[in-house]
Amino acid sequence: MSASAESQVAFLEWARCPVCGDRPRRAYVDFPALSFVQCEACATVYKSREQRDLLPAGFYEQGYFEGRPSGRDQRFERRVRKAMGEIADALNFTSAQTVLDVGCSLGYVLEAGRRLGLKSVGLDISEHAVTRCRELGFEAEVGTLERLPFSDARFDVVVMKHVLEHTPEPERALEEVCRVLRPGGVVVLAVPNVDYWKGDKRRTTYRYYRPDDLGAQHYVYYSEATLSNRLARSGFEVMVLGKVLPRKRLAEGSVVHRVSESVRALLWRAGRGLARWLSLQREVYVVALRAR
Repeated sequence: MSASAESQVAFLEWARCPVCGDRPRRAYVDFPALSFVQCEACATVYKSREQRDLLPAGFYEQGYFEGRPSGRDQRFERRVRKAMGEIADALNFTSAQTVLDVGCSLGYVLEAGRRLGLKSVGLDISEHAVTRCRELGFEAEVGTLERLPFSDARFDVVVMKHVLEHTPEPERALEEVCRVLRPGGVVVLAVPNVDYWKGDKRRTTYRYYRPDDLGAQHYVYYSEATLSNRLARSGFEVMVLGKVLPRKRLAEGSVVHRVSESVRALLWRAGRGLARWLSLQREVYVVALRAR
């Protein structure tokens, strides 16, 4: 691209840290189409500039979901079982009748909620995903993180798995989550971990930041500390970092299940400590309680 043509490319820019609001920052990784910086105050890594319309229109529609498990096959079942455990983590801290999955994709969390006896509702930016979830018999709506099309205090549990990194306005998104959660409700979040060694050591080549991969889709990369900071600022109390608790709802069936859940939690806690030390954790997982 010539210098004159490059000067005509429109860019979106973000001047403040999306976690603490401060402006001082240092360069983190830079490409012609986008740049990420790191906040000097709280160490959050966030996108500071991006070529306008970097993602094509309709990016999150049918083509985005090709190859993903969408039927009652083993891959679908594995995702449902995993989601059942994550909802069960929330049930350690609240009683629940309803669950909202923000970024519901093809319905794995919704099916997990149904199997746990909850009323499952989904939201996604993709019309294709919402249509597929409705075909499975779920209530689902098209919408954005920053404006959830639901009434106040409607849900007991909100699940946001690999969603919050997709908005440059996490404060606004978490305000909406807080609004639709009843007081004492719980949010379950998972986001990519900025401290994962490949993302940190291979910034120009790993998929986190590249404009032809996740760099075009993601705006903020969190660590355990910065995600906890953002949640606290948004009125949430972090109850647990990592999948380290026995899952009571899943362990109610028998003594064997109760014992196995305790062992699983103990092993997970030990493995998580080692993974954190070696920077091997690819995601940050948090269960947080909405203040009453």
